[in-house]
Amino acid sequence: MEAMKLVTAAEMQDIEKNCAKSGISVDNLMENAGVAAAEAIRKIPKMEPDIYGKRIVALIGSGNNGSDGLIACRLLSTWGARVTVFLCAPRKSSDPKRDLAENSGVTIVDGLSKGGIKSLKSKLQTTDLVIDAVLGTGASRPIAEPLSSLLLCAIESPAIVIALDLPTGLNSDSGEFDNAGLPADVTLMLGYPKLGSAILDDVNVIGEKIVLDIGIPEDVDSQVKAELLTKDLAVSMLPPRPDQGHKGQFGSTLIIGGSQQYLGAVTLATEAATRSGSGLTFVTTPEPAYRVIGGHVPEAIYQSLPVSQNGDINPSEASSIALDVLKNATSAVIGPGLGKNRNTFEFVTSFLSQVDDDIPVVIDADALNILAESHQWWDKLKIPCVLTPHPGEMGRLMGISSLDVQQNRVAVALEAAEKFQKIVVLKGAATIIAAPNGRFRVSPWVNSGLAKGGSGDTLAGLLGGLLAQRPDNLLDMASLAVYIHGHAADITRSELGEMSMRATDVSDRLGYFYRDFVSKKS
Repeated sequence: MEAMKLVTAAEMQDIEKNCAKSGISVDNLMENAGVAAAEAIRKIPKMEPDIYGKRIVALIGSGNNGSDGLIACRLLSTWGARVTVFLCAPRKSSDPKRDLAENSGVTIVDGLSKGGIKSLKSKLQTTDLVIDAVLGTGASRPIAEPLSSLLLCAIESPAIVIALDLPTGLNSDSGEFDNAGLPADVTLMLGYPKLGSAILDDVNVIGEKIVLDIGIPEDVDSQVKAELLTKDLAVSMLPPRPDQGHKGQFGSTLIIGGSQQYLGAVTLATEAATRSGSGLTFVTTPEPAYRVIGGHVPEAIYQSLPVSQNGDINPSEASSIALDVLKNATSAVIGPGLGKNRNTFEFVTSFLSQVDDDIPVVIDADALNILAESHQWWDKLKIPCVLTPHPGEMGRLMGISSLDVQQNRVAVALEAAEKFQKIVVLKGAATIIAAPNGRFRVSPWVNSGLAKGGSGDTLAGLLGGLLAQRPDNLLDMASLAVYIHGHAADITRSELGEMSMRATDVSDRLGYFYRDFVSKKS
């Protein structure tokens, strides 16, 4: 399955250079981009059934994004639209794209002139659509006057806004959006989606995303290491499931978690693991928790772990029992609800130090906090692992604040994956899945309904069950788990709303991914 790559501004420039070496000039790409954009705009519902006579205003900048816009305007005008261009920055004196647009009937207005803003306000009162072709990927400094006033006119207009490549004000790499920027109803991404569009805080900034083919060859983007998780990519990662298979063929996972204080986390992880497709799910949990939750998920096989008189886990005996159960499993999950007292610290470190190096382990929740307190743990822990921190846990692992994590999510996830030599799943809006070699994937799901206790436990259990079936491919199984979990949460939100949805509601809908995207195909 061909992945949908996410590019930075610098990577896009490199791709354009590689295209030039292949005989496709920047001018060719601009022409292709303008034509593709015009075709897409013609299909916007506001422009149908016939674009003839529709009123369009285009905000045009000084660079290539402005040239793309002028090409699109030229075509829209030849198809009968009434197009007015407002120049929002000085363009070169020799400007063939502008000349061709004017020759095709496009009206050009200098938005920077004395009456430019007043003229724009007047024109926008009767406009059907605004094209934003001011900055694209060229946003490198804060928006200032007079551009901010010109953009404000468009913001206050009732007309829908179509952005070419990126809305003006959106940083193509970081996803930061300038307060004076112009949010779009539809964003037509040229060639590739840009990284910033996948990791931005407010998805409403870009509206509907449409990626346009502008004739870039497939072999010029090998340097790009970021990918957007898509439905088709997720489906291609599913572990094989032959019709005649039996439970022994689909692996088994061991969930290690729970304590007298935290009873729900291990049950949530277990429920998700049993919905992952793995053949068997084992659970080891301390005796006080076992007495309460043992058998809560009837499909799972439970084993209690011994505790001392005060109810804390007995490190050496518990580690021995968990390792014995692990002999029947092909993956493990450790951490949900364990707590992090001294005995638990010793148990986790003892268990992890003795796991066979062909068993992948998902390290989550309290187990991550225990690692964070262990001196240079990554030098000792050589087994295949997936770390699943939320921003607070990531901050503790990296010795920085959670705010630092949130302000540099991609960079921190990549640094952690390289430093620890582990797959890292940095949870949150647009979850990042990073590999030690610099590759990373970005989840398309943004859902505040997941910002609740138990969501991470569900993801960890699901991931453990998927790894049980494909213990040789940690990056793909981590990516698949994030996508399936996000899809289930998206359905839950549509049915119950972000306020009232619970982790158990999401777990109940994990199977909808298979129902919606796999069983229908077959």
